[in-house]
Amino acid sequence: MTFKPLTERSNQVARQCRSFGVAIEPLPQGIAGYQLLWAISGCGSSFGMNITPRHESAWDTGGTYAAHSPMPELLKQYGSAAACSYGPWQVLFVNAPSGFTPSDFDDIQLAAQATAAFLNKLLRTFKPKTLAEIASCWNAGHIQNPLSPGVAQYATDLTKFYAEPLPQP
Repeated sequence: MTFKPLTERSNQVARQCRSFGVAIEPLPQGIAGYQLLWAISGCGSSFGMNITPRHESAWDTGGTYAAHSPMPELLKQYGSAAACSYGPWQVLFVNAPSGFTPSDFDDIQLAAQATAAFLNKLLRTFKPKTLAEIASCWNAGHIQNPLSPGVAQYATDLTKFYAEPLPQP
């Protein structure tokens, strides 16, 4: 992996949040892209401290989403690695830009690029108006109303982490 030791990871994540945050759009008024990315990394990996890929069984062979395109081809090509989420932001592999491989997430800049691309796709598609609606899009893939218990907890956590300041450069 290209990440530095644990003591430096949060700083690396913060740098990527600042770098890619300017490209996050369209955002509801009052929400900053860099801070949103930071909050998502808080939920996904404790700000880069736990970047281990997470297996999502619903996306693997026999799971709820495994038979839905493009999962059969991704599972054929990458095996169970296609059914994982990756990086500080825990982007589900199927949501990464075309051409990405699971190993691309070993590079924090590529992980940030995949995160920004997917987040922008969600923002453009669903046009969330609040942080809770953004949390729903990120965690559930769409805006839920009302939020399911798991998504409601994610929204609570995202709101809490959004209030956490980024480390200073």
